[in-house]
Amino acid sequence: MKKQIFTIALAFVALFAFGQETITGWDFPVNSGPDSLNANMGTEQNQGYDIRMENDATGNDGLISLTEGFETYAATTNGWDNGIGEKYWSVKFKAPGYKNFKVSSMQYSDVTLPGPRDWKLQYRLSGQDNWTDIPAGEVTAADNWISATVTNLPLPAETNNPSSSVYVRWVVTTNTDINGNELLYSGISKIDNILVTGMPIIDADTLTGWTFPTGSEEDLNANLGTEQNQGYDIRQENEAGETGAVTFPEVSPINWVASAQGWANGANDKFWSIKFKAAEYRNFRISSMQSSSLDGPAHFKLQYRLSGQDNWTNIPGGQITVADNWTSGIVTDLAIPDEANYPESSVFIRWIMGDNIAVNGAEVTTAGVSMIDNILITGVSPTGIEQPIAIQQEMVYPNPCHGQLFVNPQSDAAKYTIYTITGQQVAAGTISNGVISIPGQTKGMHVVSIFDAAGQRLSSSKIVIE
Repeated sequence: MKKQIFTIALAFVALFAFGQETITGWDFPVNSGPDSLNANMGTEQNQGYDIRMENDATGNDGLISLTEGFETYAATTNGWDNGIGEKYWSVKFKAPGYKNFKVSSMQYSDVTLPGPRDWKLQYRLSGQDNWTDIPAGEVTAADNWISATVTNLPLPAETNNPSSSVYVRWVVTTNTDINGNELLYSGISKIDNILVTGMPIIDADTLTGWTFPTGSEEDLNANLGTEQNQGYDIRQENEAGETGAVTFPEVSPINWVASAQGWANGANDKFWSIKFKAAEYRNFRISSMQSSSLDGPAHFKLQYRLSGQDNWTNIPGGQITVADNWTSGIVTDLAIPDEANYPESSVFIRWIMGDNIAVNGAEVTTAGVSMIDNILITGVSPTGIEQPIAIQQEMVYPNPCHGQLFVNPQSDAAKYTIYTITGQQVAAGTISNGVISIPGQTKGMHVVSIFDAAGQRLSSSKIVIE
């Protein structure tokens, strides 16, 4: 029963953490056979990789047996003494086309033959010599399966879209057993229910943007993004709704930029502002560049509000320090909070002065200049594809469908996702014998995306499920 509960939990991790798919996993359902140490979950490629007990000095060092685990079996071995930073459990996986990897696991140390107490999780990429700590990856084991549980621990962004293997290890950090005594060779450690999930990398669409390409008043309006958003302008404003004059000087080395004066006494009052509409999109991100004259404002913060709201909300991580250069005040792919997803009307963004301090450390003057350039807002559609969605009947059929979809056998289709039109994932997995099974109770219009084995999207189709 415990194992069943945990397996159900793993299913929720894999299917209902938005966009997460199972990359690899071990729950050791059998205790013998040539594949008993190999991953039994995840992609076909990763199911060929085994779990190991290793030693930095000698390599694959431990003889692993499969003994009683959380409910069925667990990888088990001894020989952990004098292993600080050197002896470890290890797994590896490949997942090009995926990002945002998360690791889950359970560990147990024997009390009769006391096993290691203190561990930490680390990772390295293929070709790297050194291991890197995974933040918050310290684990304290005991003679139970609860104390050393890791759930959805994020791997750092360096692992995103790996070109080769990613290695994860649980390494011993002290020579202390779970009783607080010196760890002996006979001490036993077990590990079970290892799971790695990841999110398919989805190309974001450009929704709006300003690069000020002409140096004329025409540059007030966005020159990037959807046709609708290219009708909206950039402004210098204050809380009273008064606007300032915006000019477009040519500034080396980036050509024309938007520039304005009149920032004196503008703390929490004066700002650059833009707006956009994107009713079918989510996961908005913003990029921009800013510069100021020596007597211009040095500190800004990014905020947003939705149409109809009176108050602005700070965007986490949106504090900006500007200098008289184009390298200090850069924002890259800053995430706008999820409240803005699928907006019914406009989303407003502003860069507002945080205080009255100028770049030179004195107070901002009336003549002080603030400049802004290369503003970009991106977002992801419900299926992660550009709008409009192409209906590609040659890849999946029939439409409408009842319970099953069939995939063109001439294609390289290997994986699939199913989303509602509002962007909720209802299923994802590996295509088996050219058939996709539709989950029960799934009705209405959905978007089915097909991927090859490397994670590259082959098609996306609107399908009616009856």
